[in-house]
Amino acid sequence: MIETRVVYLEPGKLSIETVTLPPLKPTQVLVKTHQASVCGSERYFYRDITVRPQDEAKGGPEVQLGAHSKTDRAHAYPMGPLGHEGGGTIVEMGSGVEEYLGGGTVRVGDRVGSLIYPTYSDYWVTDLAHIQPIPSGVSFEVGCLYEPLGCAAWAAIHTGVKLGDVVAVNGVGFAGNILLQGALKSGASQVIAIDVSPEKLEIAKRLGAHHTINARLVDPVAAVDELTKGAGVDVAIEAVGGTGIGLVQAVGMVGHNGILALYGDNYAPVKEFSFHRFHEDGLEVRNLNAVHYTKLRSVEHMREAFRAVERGVFNLDIILENSTRHRLAELPTVFQDETSSEDEQSSLKTIIVP
Repeated sequence: MIETRVVYLEPGKLSIETVTLPPLKPTQVLVKTHQASVCGSERYFYRDITVRPQDEAKGGPEVQLGAHSKTDRAHAYPMGPLGHEGGGTIVEMGSGVEEYLGGGTVRVGDRVGSLIYPTYSDYWVTDLAHIQPIPSGVSFEVGCLYEPLGCAAWAAIHTGVKLGDVVAVNGVGFAGNILLQGALKSGASQVIAIDVSPEKLEIAKRLGAHHTINARLVDPVAAVDELTKGAGVDVAIEAVGGTGIGLVQAVGMVGHNGILALYGDNYAPVKEFSFHRFHEDGLEVRNLNAVHYTKLRSVEHMREAFRAVERGVFNLDIILENSTRHRLAELPTVFQDETSSEDEQSSLKTIIVP
C-alpha cells in the first residue's frame, strides 16, 4: 500500500494530510507526481470567494471538473483533495487499462498531464479518462502545465480575433498572457493589456502588447475608450475571474458588434449588471472554457491546444522565467503569502513539486 500527502482547503486555511491510496480499479492508473501548480480559482476559494448553492452548475459529476469537496455540493468547504494542474509518470496500471481516451497505447513510464484532482500529492490514483499523454515535443515541465496551458491555448485559438482587430485583454496573468500571444498571432493590429500588477504588465509589453493599462491607477474602460476614440475594441477578453470585475470591464470596452471572449470563472454575483448593450450592440459572447464539456470533447480540445504548444506558437520561456517554485510542504505558507495581497501577486504561475 502506498501512502501520499493530500491537501484540503477551507477559507484562510490549507491542511496537508497523509492517506493510504486504495488498490487500483481496472480502469485506473497510479501516477507519481512530478509537478503541480496553483490555479487562480483556489486562491479565490481560500479568500472565501466561491459559488453560491443556487449558482452551482447543472452538468453533474460527468462534466464537472471544478472544485472538489467532501460534500455533495461542488464548491462547499472543506475542498479537496486539491490540485487539478499537474503531471507525472505512470507507475502502475489497472487490469483493464489499454488506450487513452482519444487514442494512444498506455504504458508504465508514460509522462502524463492531469485534467482533474488531486495533483497536490506524491502519488495519485485516477481513472484513465482524466489524464493525457504529454506530447513528445513538449518538455516535462511544460507538459505538467497540461490543464492550465491547454485551457489557455485552446481559448487563444477560439477568441474570434481576426486580421486587423483591436483587442483588450483584461487580466494578464498566466492565461491572459497566453491569450495575448494568441491575439497577436491571429493578426490583431493593436492589443491592449489591462491589469493591476506592474510586473505582469511589463511581461505583457515584452510579449508584444501595444498598450498597457494599470487598472489600479486609472479607469481602464475610460482609458480604452480614449485609445479607440470612443469606438471600443473588436474583441474584449476577460481573464480575471473571481469577483466579476473583469466582466464589467470587458463589457464596458467592447464595441458595436464586438466579441466578449470569456475565459475567467466568476464566482460572485455581479452587482448592477445590465444586459442592454448585449441587445442593442449585437454583441457575440464566446465561452472559452476547454474542459467543461463531455470527457471526450474535453480531451479533443486539449489535444488541439497542445498541437499549437508543440509547434512553438507560444513563448513559454518568459512565463516560466516569471514563475516561482515551492515544495508541497510549503503550500500552506504559499497560499497565505499569495492571498495576503492577491492583486499584487507578480508570479505568473506558482509551481509545486513534491
